[in-house]
Amino acid sequence: MFTGKIPPSLRSFRNLRFLNISGNSFLHGPLPAMNQLESKSMENNKTVPKRYSFAESDSPPNSSTNQTDNFIAPATSPTSPPTHKNKNKKKKVIRWILGFSAGTVAGIICGAIFSVLFKFILNLIKGKKNDSGPAIFSQLIKAEELAFLDKDDGLASLQIIGKGGCGEVYKTDLPSSKLKTVAIKKIIQSPKDAAELTQEDTKLMNKKMRQIKSEIQTVGQIRHRNLVPLLAHVSRPNCHYLVYEFMKNGSLQDILQQVKDGSRELDWPARHRIALGVAAGLEYLHLSHAPRIVHRDLKPANVLLDDDMEARITDFGLAKSIPDADTHMTSSNVAGTLGYIAPEYHQTLKFTDKCDIYSFGVVLAVLVMGKLPSDGFFQRTSEMSLVKWLRNVMTSEDPKQAIDPNLMGNGFEEQMILVLKIACFCTLDNPKERPNSKDARLMLAQIKH
Repeated sequence: MFTGKIPPSLRSFRNLRFLNISGNSFLHGPLPAMNQLESKSMENNKTVPKRYSFAESDSPPNSSTNQTDNFIAPATSPTSPPTHKNKNKKKKVIRWILGFSAGTVAGIICGAIFSVLFKFILNLIKGKKNDSGPAIFSQLIKAEELAFLDKDDGLASLQIIGKGGCGEVYKTDLPSSKLKTVAIKKIIQSPKDAAELTQEDTKLMNKKMRQIKSEIQTVGQIRHRNLVPLLAHVSRPNCHYLVYEFMKNGSLQDILQQVKDGSRELDWPARHRIALGVAAGLEYLHLSHAPRIVHRDLKPANVLLDDDMEARITDFGLAKSIPDADTHMTSSNVAGTLGYIAPEYHQTLKFTDKCDIYSFGVVLAVLVMGKLPSDGFFQRTSEMSLVKWLRNVMTSEDPKQAIDPNLMGNGFEEQMILVLKIACFCTLDNPKERPNSKDARLMLAQIKH
């Protein structure tokens, strides 16, 4: 009698689909199908693979019942199990997702590249059309207010208020501007072809281009109450225009000349305030701005005075930025104005912010003495130099002889002597012994008037 266990004789036929054994009621009917079983079959007979195990019935066999009820239903395809199909479907889904994702990312990248290229080409086209358009550096002025500079005779009716080595300075009113009045420096380019330029022409043109670049890179990007801001730059085929705030009271040099001529007065409190303003401007350039900026041409002509007689440093055509990691910069030749240039710069062509301090010391001396380094007075002395003459006077019995006669008798003589001492500190031969701009400002601020 068949008890539900698989006879050994049938194990050799497990690859057959049907068997017909006549005369045996227990083996009557089709051969039980082979199928993958649940983990229970593996637990009962771990030596037989799942797909070759038979299911056993918990109830005793019954002759009236078809024996196939005691077995698991046959698999639909022994050669392609459902798990393989499921795995293949999952792989296809994963591949589809990966392909879709890769295509989406590639599309986004291609779109971004196309967009950048399109904008770049568009900017090039616009740039070619607007070569002479103004570059605006301040919200106080608008591009359309400078449209008159596009005309060849745009400055013909304007008043000239100054001339320099690189061009002329004009004054004009802008009714719609918040500033109302601006100053425009015109820097002329050589009209000659490159082949016709002499060596001197080339040097002058390079100097002008360096000045424009320096102005834009320095004062065009900084803002301080004691600096004259660059408002705009307009490029033309034969010249460049630099637009600044207009300073009503002109330069310190002009005012000192008017005082010398007797056409104007400038008392000591006003001069002391000017000195503090210049020191504050240098402090910003040297210590607050990163990287620090060395002006390299500080002098009374480059100190302008606004409506409130507040000092404003201007003309950054020779200015240089010194990276934080560097202690100094080296130039190919000496830049600046004779009488204001530090001695170490003359000797080594290396400059630091202490070169500006030396120039500031000379400006302090000019404010108190009322004389410029170029004054013929110093040419008639044995020292032949403002700084050397000042040192001798300050060590004499009567240092008051260095004070501007227009300031004598006003009760501020002691304060002015202290300022001359600060000027001596700032013009020491050893740059390491000179104060920095902050210390110079603090010393000046301690002098009351």
